[in-house]
Amino acid sequence: MHDEITEVARHRQVRGGARLAGIVADLARPVTVVGSSMPVGQLEVMFRSPEVTCVAVQDDHGGSRTGLVVRAGLTAALTGRLGYGRAVLERRPVASVTDWSPMTVSPEDSVSTVATRAMERDEAHRYDDVLVAGSHWATAATADLMRALVAALADRSTQDPHTRLPTRGATYHSLSRRCELVRGSALRVALVLVDVRGMGGLNALHGLQVGDDVLTALAQRLRTGLPRGCEPGRVDGDRFAVLATLPAMDDVHAAASADQLRRLVLARLTEPGDDLPVRPDLRSAVVWSVAGAGSPDELVVEAESRLARDLGSRDGVPAVPDGPGSPSPAPTTSGEPAVTPPTPSAAPSLLPRRDRRAGAASTSAPPLV
Repeated sequence: MHDEITEVARHRQVRGGARLAGIVADLARPVTVVGSSMPVGQLEVMFRSPEVTCVAVQDDHGGSRTGLVVRAGLTAALTGRLGYGRAVLERRPVASVTDWSPMTVSPEDSVSTVATRAMERDEAHRYDDVLVAGSHWATAATADLMRALVAALADRSTQDPHTRLPTRGATYHSLSRRCELVRGSALRVALVLVDVRGMGGLNALHGLQVGDDVLTALAQRLRTGLPRGCEPGRVDGDRFAVLATLPAMDDVHAAASADQLRRLVLARLTEPGDDLPVRPDLRSAVVWSVAGAGSPDELVVEAESRLARDLGSRDGVPAVPDGPGSPSPAPTTSGEPAVTPPTPSAAPSLLPRRDRRAGAASTSAPPLV
């Protein structure tokens, strides 16, 4: 099953964004440096290449200053007010069209700081490239700085700052996307929920820092120990989710594969290791969609129901009845037992509860001792 999920992931995995840039060095590109005495006509030839957006200028008269010529500034100078700029400047030195006070930053400066400074420049130079002073001269495009800043803000809004896992909203979006991708095919979407039982007691006994360390360690194991194509997320304070796309198979094999995925997740989380200061008590549940169709709402409600039933039964609370006056579960269209949504005392779900059910569900995990 592990290999099958990996194979499906090669074609169906929802790809993440590019690596986020934290410092200017991540965005800097080498820049051509010319002398200030070069004729403007020769500089214009260099800008005929679309890859050249700017050129650094070194003072040839013994000075230590370094300037910058950007494409937009050179074009404006060559045009001139009356259209004779090229004829006037062609034989003049590059120094006459150089900005000798460009914004210069260090390679180690943060992207957010540099982007803010760039936007504070006057309108004439606001979108000029930024000169990066390091072992060799480089430049960073203001557009790249702004894109990196927006990507960082988006990352913070979709990832839990403590565990660095996707938030509840981001996880639900990924689940919805997977359900869309399998529509009309023979594939299925599986959802595993893992709950850290007694998190409040763990904090009371060992302290909040130990509790945070446990959650961080579990999140790290989920990030590094899942089969390719599986996506982890933190959907509650002490609850995690794992999303996967199952390959084409019949209902019996789908049930076995989904439960095997649940056991694989639990096995990874319960491995002995120094990263876990305290071994937590985990409960789990897994659900999966029917072949070629899946509703994220139904999957979430079903998974939360099964997890709530398991947690309630192990705390000595009677299980939620399967139906009014029904001694046995009512079958769903896929032949699996349906589960009534949990009582209001159940843990919060990924979304507001609705009276809809997933096509299939497995039994919840046995207690871990």
